[in-house]
Amino acid sequence: MNTHAAGNRLTALTEAWRAFLRDYPVAEPAMVSLEPTLYRISIQAGHHQDALDHLGELLLWAYTLDQVSAQWWHTPDGRLHLSIDGRASTGVALKVYGGIPFEHCAGLVQLTPGEAEGVSLDEIYTLLGLLREHHTTITEVAA
Repeated sequence: MNTHAAGNRLTALTEAWRAFLRDYPVAEPAMVSLEPTLYRISIQAGHHQDALDHLGELLLWAYTLDQVSAQWWHTPDGRLHLSIDGRASTGVALKVYGGIPFEHCAGLVQLTPGEAEGVSLDEIYTLLGLLREHHTTITEVAA
């Protein structure tokens, strides 16, 4: 790829990012990477430190995208990493990712360390709902 083409792609990604932010009031990301060679924007979600809020934030990002696919992975260091790929309304590819401590999954995600699998947004949403119920039950029992 010549320098001029790379510059054009970077400019297009920058404009797509600006349009995306204008159209969707999403949470502040931890990091944004413009990847001109892949013509993709990668976004690390990270506004919320609470695991449940972080999962909700990832879903909010995901619901702004078209042609969505997702994967979760039980990392060797004990986290549930989520990666969501899709397209913005401008056609630009977006990847949104983040993770929570695997222990916060309360046994609801059946992955061994190092294992990954495709997951639907509905499954992530269901996990979030079940974890909220689980968290509420634990809080009530402790009170």
